[in-house]
Amino acid sequence: MNRFFRIISRVLIASMLLSFHPVHAGIVGTDQLISATQVQGDREKVLNFISRANVQQQLETLGAKPGTAKDRVAAMTDEEVRTIAGQLDTLPAGGNGWAIAAGVLIVAAVLYYAYK
Repeated sequence: MNRFFRIISRVLIASMLLSFHPVHAGIVGTDQLISATQVQGDREKVLNFISRANVQQQLETLGAKPGTAKDRVAAMTDEEVRTIAGQLDTLPAGGNGWAIAAGVLIVAAVLYYAYK
């Protein structure tokens, strides 16, 4: 019985030594967390804009399907999403049809250049 425990202990020690993987921990900076949160918020802002009924109608008249537009927004880089969200923030509030059309054209232009 003593020999059995000795063999088992040696097998366990060998398995622990062979399966050792070093772990590296690092400090995540506040700016990295804020940047990731802002990008996610900007992406949601653009997706919410595309989800509006009047924007979907404009996209369909331009020949883009709303589902395709959402997929393309999901595939955009963080910088592209940040640019579009910034342009959406500068559009005038209210029922201005030109502002909505301008927003749709901005989104369509970015989608066109992103997948040209």
